[in-house]
Order: sequence, then structure tokens, then C-alpha cells
Amino acid sequence: MVLSRPFAAYTRFVKRNPLGSQCLVAGLLWCAGDILSQKISHSQQPPNEHKTITGPETSKTNHHIDWKRVGIMSSYGFFIAGPLYTVWYKTLDRVVAPLLTSGLSKLAARNGGGAMTVSKKSMALQVAVAKVAADNFIFEPPYLSLFFLSTHTMSGTPLRESVEHLKADFWPTYVTDVLVWTPIQFINFLFVPVHFQPQFVNAFNIGWNAFLSYVKHEGSHYHAESTAQAGALTGPNE
Repeated sequence: MVLSRPFAAYTRFVKRNPLGSQCLVAGLLWCAGDILSQKISHSQQPPNEHKTITGPETSKTNHHIDWKRVGIMSSYGFFIAGPLYTVWYKTLDRVVAPLLTSGLSKLAARNGGGAMTVSKKSMALQVAVAKVAADNFIFEPPYLSLFFLSTHTMSGTPLRESVEHLKADFWPTYVTDVLVWTPIQFINFLFVPVHFQPQFVNAFNIGWNAFLSYVKHEGSHYHAESTAQAGALTGPNE
């Protein structure tokens, strides 16, 4: 009961400002996800890497937050991810159900029957499955590509090297994306109202954003391939 008024106010804000609310929330969650990614990476470093930087007025470890990196990831969330999610979910809601209905009608006509009757529950299930398929195979490939290219470019990486990062990291990340998000998006599309679907995704996005930030900054397959190639060139005795 205590939270009913704030939730009602938030609901009104989301309905009246779908784009603005999604951009704001996406920016904040990408910010939180990158900070979480950095904290986890710092905690996993061995103790001998916990160097201390001392000065006349300060003493701190080298495990400080890279705020430039946080700013880049937050900007991606606010200016790119937020608007894309908003437009995508509205498009899915506007297109998928009519397409399925039209397809079922054409199938019934082709079979010489009348209008095909489908229960609301069955139709909702088919719509959810179709939306998940569209999300996995239409939206996610260009979205992940845009993520890697844009964040590397904003970080000052040359375009050619950004493309190499994309080539190295796309498929492992995409497979993980499909495995993680398929069940989440199925629940989202089946039960959540369209104006709350981006917000439902955002509930899981801190962890996912932390993972993407890790792949982009520390866990890139591009770095691993470069290290292996360098080792092969120098040889074991050098």
C-alpha cells in the first residue's frame, strides 16, 4: 500500500513519456551495469596487483572506477539502447499480431475452409513465440553489432580495429544472448503490457549490461586472439 502511489505515478510517467522514461532508465542501468562490471573485475584481481598509489593528500588503490568508461556506457544506454528498445517493442506489438491473424486467415482460405478460429490463449502464445523469434533473429544481431562498434568508437578505437573486435566477440556474445534472453522475453511478451515491456527487460539489464561491459573491456576474444598471435610470433624461448 505504501508503494501504490509511487508505482501509480511511475505508471503514468511511463505511459505519457515512453521514450523519455526508457532512455532515462536505460542510461541509469547501463551506468550501474558498468560499475558492477568494474567492481567484479577489481575483486577478481590477485592480491599482488593491489598496488597502492600514495601522495601528499591521498592514498588509494589502483581499483578506482573508470568514470570515462562509465560515461561511455551510460551514453550508449541513454542515446542508443533506450530509443531502440522503445521503438522495437512498439513495432512488434503493432506488426506481429496482425501478421499472424492475416496468415491464419490465408491458410484457412487456402484449405477451403471458413475463418480459422483460434482461442485468445492460443493466439497470445503464438504471438509471444513469434515476438521472441523476431527479437532473437531480427533485432539482436544488428543491435549487438551496433553495441560493439559504437562503444569501441566512442572509446577512441579506430574503426578498423572496432570491426575486428566485432568479428571476434559477436558470435560468442550472441549465443549467450539467445540462451539468456529467450525465456525472459517469452515471459515478457506473453504476460507484460507493451508499455512496461522495456521496463521488464530493464529489471534484468544490470546483470546483462555488466556482462556486455565485461566482454567489451576485459573479456574480449579479440584480446585473447591478439595475445595468442603475439606468443606465436615471439616463440617459447623469447
